[in-house]
Parts: sequence; structure tokens; C-alpha cells
Amino acid sequence: MKNTIIVLAIMLSITLFGGCADVAFEENPPSLLSPNTFFTTESEFEAALVGTFRPLYSDWSAYDYGYDILLSQGGEDVRSDADIFKNLDRLNPNDNEELTRGFWRKHYQCIANANTIIGNLKNATEISDEKLAELGGQAKFLRALAFFNLVRFFGEVQLTTFENQNDVENLKQATIEEIYTSIVNDLKDAETGLPVSFADKGRPTQGAAKTLLAKVYLTMAGWPLEDTAKYTDARDKAAEIMGGIYSLEPNFADLWTQGKKLTTPEFIFTFYGSTEQEGVYGSHMHHATRHWGNGEGGWGDYFSEERFFNAFPDGTRKDASFTTVFSDGTSYIDAGVQPHIAKYRDAGNGKDNPPGSNVNGEGFRPILRYADVLLVYAEAANMAEGGPSQAAYDAINAVRQRAGLTNLSSGMSQSDFDKAVLDERNWELAFEGNRWHDLVRRKMVVEVNQDEHPNVSETNRLLPKPGAQLIPGVLDQNPGY
Repeated sequence: MKNTIIVLAIMLSITLFGGCADVAFEENPPSLLSPNTFFTTESEFEAALVGTFRPLYSDWSAYDYGYDILLSQGGEDVRSDADIFKNLDRLNPNDNEELTRGFWRKHYQCIANANTIIGNLKNATEISDEKLAELGGQAKFLRALAFFNLVRFFGEVQLTTFENQNDVENLKQATIEEIYTSIVNDLKDAETGLPVSFADKGRPTQGAAKTLLAKVYLTMAGWPLEDTAKYTDARDKAAEIMGGIYSLEPNFADLWTQGKKLTTPEFIFTFYGSTEQEGVYGSHMHHATRHWGNGEGGWGDYFSEERFFNAFPDGTRKDASFTTVFSDGTSYIDAGVQPHIAKYRDAGNGKDNPPGSNVNGEGFRPILRYADVLLVYAEAANMAEGGPSQAAYDAINAVRQRAGLTNLSSGMSQSDFDKAVLDERNWELAFEGNRWHDLVRRKMVVEVNQDEHPNVSETNRLLPKPGAQLIPGVLDQNPGY
């Protein structure tokens, strides 16, 4: 994709104060690509595809800065004390949060650009059917991923397509069921059109479409749809991925190193930072998640919580997940701060890119990885079958063994096994934007947060939609905000 990169994104303005990001966003942003753009050649479609990726990984926002992680602060794993972010952590967000405005903006830009590609495929009469299916599959995967994020965080949103996105002022928000139907259809199409692999890392593959579809089914089985038949679908789709080309990286710590990022068999879909295009694709999570003091030179924008660290099982996985001793040898306790996030520290930093600088890094952000597949299978199989099968035990125990934990013993009840899987997801996938969504779909938001945040209520399962985007009777605010 590097050969087809064109500058399509609108750069965000970012200023840093004392380790906390202050981000200014543009309201009602246009699509990066015109809905009327006419594509006919493969190179034009490839350039447009880059423009579809760009909103999700560029400009010091979205996944290269961890916006979805920051929006997920109602989970135990992540916390921020920055004024611009902390309302999300305290479960007290309003409809003018700059973070939610930026997240909303970026995802609808991605969707609009994907729509433009999908709507123009019929014009490409000189491109092979196989190539068209591949191009359309990538666009549909990205559109599905964007809508999956929007519906999980905001509930009912506008379901924009190539045909209707010029009339959003009159496009009534879709039901949650309608949005999930669209996501499933896109991923089924992507699954049939995408190849097993690409030479270029970072493109969605058939395995990525299957994996995301398994996660979508698992989510549909929980709140708010509570379609429990989807547990069977999630189990079966996850099973299609198991035993194939993906597997666990033997050493958990190796997952988070530059040396393994392009070769590990565990990453299924990943965003990769690059500094080759004047930094517009560079990563920033290595700065944002480092402590601002004690020789770390980071921004300290977000980190973990001591309660989560204390509950986390000891072992090599814990050591690789947290930074508890800083560069000058000071522990987080002596420094008077919280444990920090270690997973994103390695971003190719060298003498020209020291921690604490504003230089972009070569970091990476896994979105889908094989450990998640195993845990989706274990949870879904247990719920679909009324109890854990040997295959479900094998799936979760593979993750536990890699973490240095003992196997779960056979004979567990369905509820005990279910709790064990949810706990394992919490630890294995910490700081990857999963815990909050697990709490929401399993209706555990109040249960987990009431001691820490007495103001929590079931309203917190959804975030408030950005107030500037609301159109009465068309796009309405979520109840309670």
C-alpha cells in the first residue's frame, strides 16, 4: 500500500500540556473522498482504499493514539487523569466530549470513503472479478469494523451507504438490529472476497473477516440484542479459524516487540505505524502510555489502575503487560503514580526518536489476534452447549499455559467456566479495547464499577452521542444524557 499512498486526510491540530493531550476537532467533517468520485482503474481504487484506512490510523488520533481504549475507561484496565479524557474514566461523560466527537468523526469518514469504493465497483469494467471482490472485501471489512465500534459505543446511529450518505439530514437513525444485520452482511461478503493473505501487512484478510464476524456474533448474543442463538454462530465461526494459519506466539512478551510485529502467527488484523510518509502514519501510543517522569519522557495521558494490577495473576504475561519500574529505577509506588501500560512501549525508538519527543513511531496496534479467537470459542461454546466441552477447555487452557498459569480443571459448572473465561479475557486482552465491551454485553457495568464510581448506572452502557451531530427525530440522544 505504500506505493499508492496519497495525502487524503485532514490533519488534526494537537497541543500537549504537561503530558495531557488537548485535541481540537472539526465539526461535521466532510468525507475524505467525494461520494461522486468515479473510479475505473485498479490504482484509483487502491488510492481510495488508502483513504479509507487513513481516518482510523493517522493524524495523532483513532487507533494510533488509542481512542477506543480511552473511550473504554469504564473497564478496570485503563484510566486517565487528563482533563480532556477523565470524564470517560469517571463514568460521567457529556455530549460535548472532544474525544467522542473525534472518534465519531473518524469512523464516519472511514465509512463514507468505504461507501465510495463500494458504490463505484460497478464502474470498473476492466478489473477482474477476483480483484473487484478483493477491493470490495477490504472496504466492507473496514465499514463493518467502523459500524461495529459505533453501535457498541453509541447504540442507534445513522446507517450511511453510498446511496443515502448525501442526505444525512433526513436519514433516521437505524435500529441496533438493523446495524448489526448490515455488519454481518458486510463481513460475509468480505469473507468470500478476501484472500487468505496479502504480501502487504496491515490489509484485512479472510481470517480477519471471520474473526471479526465471530466477535460480532458473540456481541449479538449479549446486551442489547440478547440473541442467544448467536453463541452457536460465534462458536462455529471461531472454530473455522482455529487450527489454520494462525497460532499463539510462544512467548507473550514477544508479541509486543518490533522484531515480531510482521512475523508473529498471532496477529490477524493489525494497524502498523510508519514514519516513511512524513510521519502521517506514525504511532503515538508509545508516548501516550509512558509515564511523564522518572526518565520515561512520556506524556502519561493514560495508564492502568493499581486495583487491576493487584488482581492480575502473576507471571510473564503480567510482566509484559505493565511497566512498574521506570527508566531511572523508581517503582510506580515510590513515584506516587499508577502502574503504566507496557504493551505499546516498543515503537522503534532510537536516537532519532527518543521517548518524550513528538516524533512519530513505528509502533503497531493489534485489533484482532488469535488469543481472542480461542477465548471467543471457549465462551461461546460453553454458553451454546450448556457447559464446557473438552474443546472449550483446550481453547482457554492454551491461553493460560502461554501465560504461565495452570490449566482449568475439568468438571466446572457452566457459570464458573463462564466467569473464568471473562476473567481470562480481562487479563489476556488488557489495554486492547475489549474489557469495556465485555462488561456492556454481559450487563456487568454497574457490578464492576459501583465501588469505584458510585454514580454508575445502566445508562453508562452507552456513551452520549456528540451533541453537535444530533437532529431531533432523525438522530436522537441516548436515554439518560
